[in-house]
Amino acid sequence: MPETTGTRCCSKRERLPVAGPYTGRQERPSGAKYYERMRELGCFTLQDVTDMVGERSAVAYLVNDYQRKGYIDRIHRNLYTVMDVETGEPMLNRYQIGSRLFPDAYIALGSAFEAWGYAPRVGNEVFVATGTRFTDFRYNGVFYRRVHPKAGADKSWVGGSLVAGLEQTVVDSLHSFSGEAGLEDVVECIMRLPGLDADRLLQCLERYGNGYLYQKCGYVLEQLQSYVGLPERFYRECRAHCASTVRYMVKGADGLVYHREWGVYAPCLDCGEE
Repeated sequence: MPETTGTRCCSKRERLPVAGPYTGRQERPSGAKYYERMRELGCFTLQDVTDMVGERSAVAYLVNDYQRKGYIDRIHRNLYTVMDVETGEPMLNRYQIGSRLFPDAYIALGSAFEAWGYAPRVGNEVFVATGTRFTDFRYNGVFYRRVHPKAGADKSWVGGSLVAGLEQTVVDSLHSFSGEAGLEDVVECIMRLPGLDADRLLQCLERYGNGYLYQKCGYVLEQLQSYVGLPERFYRECRAHCASTVRYMVKGADGLVYHREWGVYAPCLDCGEE
């Protein structure tokens, strides 16, 4: 798995001292002396600033001065982003920010489809998978929401963001969708994918070890076979691991149809060409 680069984000809040007159021995930081270094990092912590300046007593003045001038902005707790001084917008996009919130963070679920470029629309929230607990927060009009990471999850770097792999995203999304509308959203994204790797899908399913998930993935992907082009061996493997109980994919929904081969009551998926 690629290592996270660019910043070190702390789970414990690091408080910024009140900026008073700088009385250190070195010269007071001025102008945009450290701006280019901050641009290289994209996101950074107070410790990163301390490493740049070389003296802790100068950090408060520098950070407050740069915020006042619009060079940087505070995202959340001990994490800052560099701003484009011409547009007034963060240099990093929402997915780059989300994957830098914590050292183990990566973009997941519907946000991963967006980051890959296969979602039909972009929402106003970013799902961040991380083992570090944080309260959902809003920055620059986007809600950042925590979801549980999957141990051993397949991840890739996409446009400077650490994102769940396509197969991982498909399996995660079919595991966690809510209601008929949620299922339709996942199906709409899958229909836009360039193709899926059967072995990677099976590896993701094996990590879950959930018979019902084999049922859901097998049924949905078979309905979308003209889009995903998976080999028959994938469906055989899913059937071999299916739970023995009959399940309802969308509880309480009308018009569910029983699919004996998969042992599920499910809505008929609209898989017609756009």
